[in-house]
Amino acid sequence: MKESSRSLLDLVLSRGSDAMSFLALESGMRHWYDAPAPEGTGACVAFVDVGAWVAACGPLVGEGERARAAARFVRAARDQGRRACFFATESLESTGMSRLLLGEQPVFHRDTWLRGLHRQRRLREQLRRASAKGVRVRRVEAPELREGAPLRGEIERLADDWLRSRHIEPMSFLVSVEPFHHPEEHRYFIAEHRGRVVAFLSAVPIGPRRGWLVEDVFRHGHAPNGTTESLVHALMRGVADGEYVTLGLTPLSGPVVWPLRAMRWLTRPLFDFAGLRAFRERMHPATWQPVWLVYPRSQLAAVTLLDGLRAFARGSLVAFAARSFLRHPSGLPWTLALPLPLWTAGLAWLVASHRAWVLGFPPFELGLWVAFDVLLLLVLVRVAMRPRRAGLVAATSLAVIDAALSIGHFVWVGPGSTVLQASLRTTATIAPAIGSLLLAWATAQATM
Repeated sequence: MKESSRSLLDLVLSRGSDAMSFLALESGMRHWYDAPAPEGTGACVAFVDVGAWVAACGPLVGEGERARAAARFVRAARDQGRRACFFATESLESTGMSRLLLGEQPVFHRDTWLRGLHRQRRLREQLRRASAKGVRVRRVEAPELREGAPLRGEIERLADDWLRSRHIEPMSFLVSVEPFHHPEEHRYFIAEHRGRVVAFLSAVPIGPRRGWLVEDVFRHGHAPNGTTESLVHALMRGVADGEYVTLGLTPLSGPVVWPLRAMRWLTRPLFDFAGLRAFRERMHPATWQPVWLVYPRSQLAAVTLLDGLRAFARGSLVAFAARSFLRHPSGLPWTLALPLPLWTAGLAWLVASHRAWVLGFPPFELGLWVAFDVLLLLVLVRVAMRPRRAGLVAATSLAVIDAALSIGHFVWVGPGSTVLQASLRTTATIAPAIGSLLLAWATAQATM
């Protein structure tokens, strides 16, 4: 069943109960339409197909039919040999469905937030700083952003600069950067400083709920402090017809399950989830609303979560992770640091159990090697958390020393007489050599 863009927009505005429902209109989305009543529900579900049908939020349908529409979407996916799930939904509950907390989104009650601004000293200070630096925020109407308009070109360049500054691979699905689709429904604001646009905000309506979602915020790296807060303040004042505003999902925040907490920790150098949560907390939301991944109980939660992540990664998670780690200045140091604790603990165990001979070392010398690896680990972690050229040079220097000594030791003692000795000694030689080459490459990239 094929629907016009206008019909889909009407459905989003009248039936989109989730905060991110408007994003069903973005390019790259496919749309499943249920049969009309009484056979079906007449619902629409926006989704991407990554070997599974990953839906953007819940079905676009009346509240009383959401559970039935979700079940019919799952059956339609199974008929095509696909799994199905609903990503970033807030209220979808259905028999036969499970849910996994993805994070929380801050909700601001517009009138209360504006009235209480005088009590938020830190927030008021940020607004004052931006104003004192000459930042001026204004609302932009859709005609000013028509294709080919000078202001639109300036904002597109700002968006490109912002994306490059993120140091991770661009993602798709619900975080695609597409601020100009259906511009007549958006609220646009820009912040100008010394005659140039230094920040941009776009917000979209949340169906019939009289709310607004901040869809995109781009900020130039040299924009004065308080610029982003000034844009949000302007939005609050500019949506008198709305009751609340949300900044959208803050991933992996709130009481998420331990595997997601582990993921948050493992990816910390690439994306500061805690920092994002802290910034949004400083904006003083009235509440934090849970956002869920909803999926059939017959599916494994881990497999379904991977389906959702593939939607964001545009396909292969391995390729996306590899590109992100190579692109981000923290990526290689962090990748090399992660296995070091286990390896160093293994070496320490060899020393403690009087088995240093396995690697061809006297116990004292292997103990020194353990201390050296601990030092290297500390340097790598520091560089991963704060990637600076000097830190990269120090890490690379230590890694080169490690590689040179390891190669020299292997040449001196040989591979040993057993398979265990040969495998451990070869690993102890090759790993530092590869690590030093990768760090040298990362250091060269940082200086270009």
